[in-house]
Amino acid sequence: MEDIIFHTPAFIVMKIAFLIQDISTQGGTERTTCCLAAEMARHGNQVCIVSVFASEGEQPAYELPQNVQCKFLSQAQYSLKLGIFGRIRLMLKETKRVRECAELQQADIIISQKLLATTMALLSGYRHKTIACEHYKYQMYNKAVRALRDNMYKHIRQLVVLTDNDAAEYRQRGVKQVAVIPNMISIKAEPYHGENSKIILSVGRLTEQKGYDLLLQSIKKAAPLLSGFVVHIYGDGPMRSELEQQIKVLELEDYVKLMGYSTRMSQIYSNACFYVMSSRFEGFPMVLLEAAAAGLSIVSFNCPEGPKQLLNNGGGILVEAENTDALADAISRMANNSNLRQQCREQLPKIIEEYTPDNIYNKWKTLINNL
Repeated sequence: MEDIIFHTPAFIVMKIAFLIQDISTQGGTERTTCCLAAEMARHGNQVCIVSVFASEGEQPAYELPQNVQCKFLSQAQYSLKLGIFGRIRLMLKETKRVRECAELQQADIIISQKLLATTMALLSGYRHKTIACEHYKYQMYNKAVRALRDNMYKHIRQLVVLTDNDAAEYRQRGVKQVAVIPNMISIKAEPYHGENSKIILSVGRLTEQKGYDLLLQSIKKAAPLLSGFVVHIYGDGPMRSELEQQIKVLELEDYVKLMGYSTRMSQIYSNACFYVMSSRFEGFPMVLLEAAAAGLSIVSFNCPEGPKQLLNNGGGILVEAENTDALADAISRMANNSNLRQQCREQLPKIIEEYTPDNIYNKWKTLINNL
């Protein structure tokens, strides 16, 4: 009998539409969406990003290649200030635009980003061709929202999550069609020039989740051992004024600078000494990937999810979540030990290999082929 040979089918060029709440805002989900859309277009697919809202104007927050179309359905602003019932009314109103969107109707696959976009895709009748992406760890939401999300994800074509832990949570609750695909490295790293730098870098929105209040407490404790070092925090958000006040109260004006947003992050990463992350929780910390890709050794809380997955085999120092004494000690150790930083940097190439654009695209290609 002849051997039976199985051939992996070639990836068919497809019309792929990304559905997202608001691509005009700056955040990890928006940046990840732009990167993945660009990579799919680079491989010859027809790609469109459909943004339901446009809080910051009808322009994507992150650069897109010319062959990725971006369409805004509404100029309305979706805000927590509307309250739960106000947001539900707005969502139901705008769902009609989603249902009537030609780009979504004609798409072979719709990749919906997070809960709101997935809900609107389901209400619009796109269940059979929707791949839902969850960017937050499973336990982030309250019980009522988790129950709603579990039930909704049972009825879509495919769910994609960022970590094995989250996949296990969903499978335990009856969501069987779950795949794990992490985010890809989203910046092009420049040559590293930061070995003699005195800049400790941190990047993220100024929110409670990112734990910058904890970082300031840690820097206060480590300050006597940080001669010449200064922490640059890039990002903005609702806690800015509160953090500015905390910096004054702790007398950290010479040790911490709030730098706001920047479009030069590749250069900023490449000129920093090392990176610190103080988050209380993460879905999957893109900033750690970016820092590792840029050649930065890392100090981080071992918060759920992601830091342990990235740094379990080296590349930095992991400390107990929300333990400011441990974080202060790790920061001072990294700042005052160039050999430790070098050892960490030598381990980084193996860490980031899995998350290169080509590798992540191939995971998506396999998933879509299987569908």
